[in-house]
Amino acid sequence: MLGSTRATLALAGLAYLAFLERAFLDWRFIFGEFITEDDLGTTAVALAFYVATSGIWLWALLAAARGSRPALLALVGLAVVMLVGGGLATLVSFCPSPCQTAWPLMEASNWIGLIVGILAAGMLVVQLRGAPRKG
Repeated sequence: MLGSTRATLALAGLAYLAFLERAFLDWRFIFGEFITEDDLGTTAVALAFYVATSGIWLWALLAAARGSRPALLALVGLAVVMLVGGGLATLVSFCPSPCQTAWPLMEASNWIGLIVGILAAGMLVVQLRGAPRKG
């Protein structure tokens, strides 16, 4: 059960939800400190990043459910982004534990990103190693 495709995709979906949760917290509590109303370029770039990443993640989840090996590779990359960007880098440099920004939401988000990122990346790699190679 632990290495099943369904469990792996469920964990990848959970990582996506953790990414969305982090995005909402960033927009509410972090970006307001750095982006002014006159700085629409930075806002547009940040928004484009979150929209593009969400679109790629949803595509990868759907394609992986149909057995696509490239989609599994994309999900591994996205889980690593969640692990590094949403967890490790934040805990090390931006908001070390205990994170006082929007306490306790950001603290929980940092640890959830780290834990879910590790689990999702690990299970996806196991799934990828067992996936048949096509073409």
